[in-house]
Amino acid sequence: MREEFEKMAAAGKLERHHIESLVQLTTSGFCMHRSWGFGRIKTVDTVFARFTIDFPNKAGHTMDLAFAAESLKPIAKEHILARKASDLEALRQMAATNHLELVKLVLNSYGGGATVDQIQQVLVPDVIRDDWKKWWEAAKRELKKDGHFQVPLKKTEPILYQAKEISLQNRLMEEFGAAKGLKARIVVAGELLKSAHDLTDKNAAATEVPSNNGRRFNPKWSKP
Repeated sequence: MREEFEKMAAAGKLERHHIESLVQLTTSGFCMHRSWGFGRIKTVDTVFARFTIDFPNKAGHTMDLAFAAESLKPIAKEHILARKASDLEALRQMAATNHLELVKLVLNSYGGGATVDQIQQVLVPDVIRDDWKKWWEAAKRELKKDGHFQVPLKKTEPILYQAKEISLQNRLMEEFGAAKGLKARIVVAGELLKSAHDLTDKNAAATEVPSNNGRRFNPKWSKP
């Protein structure tokens, strides 16, 4: 479409500084508007210089190209919202068979991090139609074991995805060292206790982490 937009600019139908934004919008085919939300670009009319876009509550909405260039943000085809619009069944299959890949997709869609509430909001009810709580508990257990995800203790803090893998034990030990105050350390020690069977070096954890009564944390105390 770049060539078409160049011709329109030469004919005075477009400002040249709008061309790059319009190329990005037509390449992705998806967009975000501040008030109307996520949209799917259906057609490009080079005669009347306008888009036809489907927004959630504005199906078939027409928008002047210049206005679109200034008010719309392109959304990548791999963004979770775009995937929901173009291949919802594949996402539902992913939710059933690959929790980590689906969560990774959501996190990458929002710059590498999202809170539990944000993840739930984008997946329920379109992708996950059954018991969200049950699904999330299973997914969270997998996230904690996988070295690419940082799962904070507070629900209000974002879950993060990182390319470099860090073991569960190292993450928990780092969190323990960074925890401020006895109460915060007790919380992390509790996570170590719950994750005892997944630790790579239980003796090191037992040596480093004291419990709230002054005794050393010992993974052997955990229930089978």
